Amino acid sequence: MKTVLLSLKITCISLFFVQMASAKVWRVNNNTGVHADFTQVTTAVSSPLVQEGDTIYIEPSPTQYTGATPQKRLVFIGAGYFLSENTGLQYNTNDSRITSFTIDSLASGSSFFGIRSNLVFVSSNADNITFSRCHISFATSVSFANSLMSNWIINKCYVLQFAFNNAAYVFENLQFTNSIVFQSFNLANCINGLVRNNILLGGVTMNNTYATNNIFATASSLNFTNCTVKYNISTSNNLPAGNNNQVSVPQASLFILTGSTDARYQLAAGSPAIGAGEPINGETPDCGPFGTADPYRLSGIPAIPAIYELQVPPSIPSSATTMQVTISTRSNN
Repeated sequence: MKTVLLSLKITCISLFFVQMASAKVWRVNNNTGVHADFTQVTTAVSSPLVQEGDTIYIEPSPTQYTGATPQKRLVFIGAGYFLSENTGLQYNTNDSRITSFTIDSLASGSSFFGIRSNLVFVSSNADNITFSRCHISFATSVSFANSLMSNWIINKCYVLQFAFNNAAYVFENLQFTNSIVFQSFNLANCINGLVRNNILLGGVTMNNTYATNNIFATASSLNFTNCTVKYNISTSNNLPAGNNNQVSVPQASLFILTGSTDARYQLAAGSPAIGAGEPINGETPDCGPFGTADPYRLSGIPAIPAIYELQVPPSIPSSATTMQVTISTRSNN
């Protein structure tokens, strides 16, 4: 008998890497014995080989990657997060964790999917940025006067904090939807913001924002300046009266409150949030991130094919010329 040691065991087992016709795909992997294009994200983003519009797959690893500062328009794709809690989603349960990203105007147009990052520093004038299905925390970097960030999309993310209490940072046409915000949400200066179908578990400050279909599950203060606030639910008595807002609704009646870090905020049977949202295109959604036709996805699984189960024989006879491997996949659209 001989033991089968397969390179399939490496972290790219979690994903099918799809080549894109219009741009090149690059692999980043810091696992020992894995031969990828780069071992660190920072090396990949600074490489002259990596061009505008290319895609960088950050493969899962037990060792987090060092921080990076993209200075070109790129697409980053990871494997998701909370994978050991939400079982059966990825064969490899390590996440694609990077210490930090620093984003400025040179990174405008970049997109991030399935990434886990301790901090995303925003320094100045980065436009058309998308974070979807990510585990992230946002903060300001060096303070720049009159920093305008236009057309940001934050969708289906688990956000530790969104900390922009510096009025010099202005978000224009921000869309913040179907996400879970674990700590504070501070949007001190905004032009035409949309905050819809989120759960916000900490203190909130919003300015010039349309806030609807959210669940404010916090006893902290909610501060709204020049905002439209309607069809929201709060566990405390801290929402403006009228406009179909509900107050003093217990968490226990809203959520299942069991399971993984993000699954526990799924709506309970008979939840007051069911069918309580503002009608969108003729349909009445639930409040919270699991409502609407584009709900939050557990663990931030990116919308690409993934291997969620793998069966490989531990050994085969030395005379064998074949072996049977079973791979189970799903599309995750």
